[in-house]
Parts: sequence; C-alpha cells; structure tokens
Amino acid sequence: MTENIMSENVVLDTLNELPVLRIDNQYATATIAVQGAHLIEYTPLNQDNVIFVSQEENFAKGKAIRGGVPVCWPWFGPNTKEPDAPAHGLVRALDWEYEVVSDTAERTDIRFSYTTTGDQLGFAYKATCELLISIGETLVMSLTTTNNDDKPFEISQALHTYFSCANIDDVRIQGLEDARFLNRLEDKAYDLKGEFCFDQEVDGVVLDKGEPVKLVNLGKEAVTMTRRGSNSMVLWNPWIEKSKSLSNFNDLEYTKMFCVETTNTSEDSRLVKPGNSHVMCMEISTETA
Repeated sequence: MTENIMSENVVLDTLNELPVLRIDNQYATATIAVQGAHLIEYTPLNQDNVIFVSQEENFAKGKAIRGGVPVCWPWFGPNTKEPDAPAHGLVRALDWEYEVVSDTAERTDIRFSYTTTGDQLGFAYKATCELLISIGETLVMSLTTTNNDDKPFEISQALHTYFSCANIDDVRIQGLEDARFLNRLEDKAYDLKGEFCFDQEVDGVVLDKGEPVKLVNLGKEAVTMTRRGSNSMVLWNPWIEKSKSLSNFNDLEYTKMFCVETTNTSEDSRLVKPGNSHVMCMEISTETA
C-alpha cells in the first residue's frame, strides 16, 4: 500500500495485514494500528522506544496484538456474565473510526472512536468509546466512555501498557508505598512496602489514590506515569513458565518487558449513568534516570 499523507506529520501505512498511522513530529515518533486503536510505538526525540512489542508478533487482521497498549473495554479480563465473550472486551481486534484533530510541529492529536449497538455479546448497552492519543514531548492517552443508553452500566477497562526494558531483574517501580495489592496468583491482599520489583510471575491489582509512579532502572530513560480517573493499576509479567504458553511471544521476552496498566478494575470499576461520561487518562513522560 502506498503511504497516504493525512496531515503534515501523519501518514496512513500498513504493517503486514494492518493499517497503521505513523506520526513523526518535532518531539516524537509513534505508530498506531487502526485495529484496536492500538499504540505500538512511542519514541521521544533522541531516545529509545518506550513501548514493548513482541518480536514474534505478526500483526494479523482480527488477532489481538502482543504488546503495545491494548485497549481493554468495556470489561477487563474475562466477562464474568458471558464466558463466551472475548477476553478483555470488545474492541481489541476491531477497526475504529479515526481522525486527526490537531497536528503541529510540537504535538499530534488523533481521535479514535467505537460505538456499540446494544446487542454485542457481553455488553447489551449503547455506548461510545473515544480514545484521544496525543503524541509529543509526552504521550497522553485519554479514554472516554459515554452512555448513550437509557440504562446505567458498569465498566472495567485498561490501557494495558507494555513497557520495554533492558533487563527485568533491574526494574523498579517507585511511588506504590502503602498501596493495596491484590495478588491474583495467590488470592492474597497486602500493602506494598518500598520499591516494587519483578522476581517471579506477577499478576495483580494495585488499589491506590491515582498518584504518579516512576519506572526506573530500565536500561534507558526513566518513565513517569500519571493518571486521571483511575485509582487502580495492574502489574503483570508472565515470567518463565507462562511465557512458554503465550501466543506470539518469545520464551525469553519476559526479561525485556513488564506491564503497568492504567485501569478501572476490581473495586475501581465505574458506573456510567445514561447521558453521562467517564474519562480515564494516562500520561507518560521520560527523563534521564
């Protein structure tokens, strides 16, 4: 496919089977798949890509991408009421509508949207999900859910961010002191103390006050993640054994990635009333460690 120039800093291209938007402005480059409104690269000027995508990923139409920032909506994890509904919601493998809403040398804003019909398996409501992705000196992703129905509904959701690192053994997460951690592997809950590190398989929910966290010892620039409309995060790394069973994932890639996910999940799931909206926002900035 020949590149289609959409604006000064945005072109429409393809990556294997998927249409992608490639952004290249004064402060960063980025790549976003139209399928799933799925960010798969964010590289600040003169720095490394912040985001991890598996080397085994083949970017196939209709298949969820392993890595990047999957959008899990309007539920996160399995659908507890409809076991046949897809894991992590409706939208990961669907094409979204999109438009470039602003494009300057300093920052590029692209809006993606998906509207439900009220008859999808697992979500019998009319709603609109909008994702505004802003690429510049920082990365901002803002996910807005609007209830177009005459009934309230509850959502859980995630910006399921895969971060890249040089060595998982070195990674530390700062700013989680005294937050509540729901360890889903051991079905235990406890308060976190000190820096969080990955030394085994991790799959758990952090319940906090939505304060910033800092990701350090990545083998490159440190990352600060701030959130709005989110008082929960998911921490995840498949570690040795689970990596062997994951699709589109190299057995040793667990050493090069970890997930810190901006979420509304567990006790932080949100009720959206008719005519109302809920906004969940994540911003990522980098700095010298």
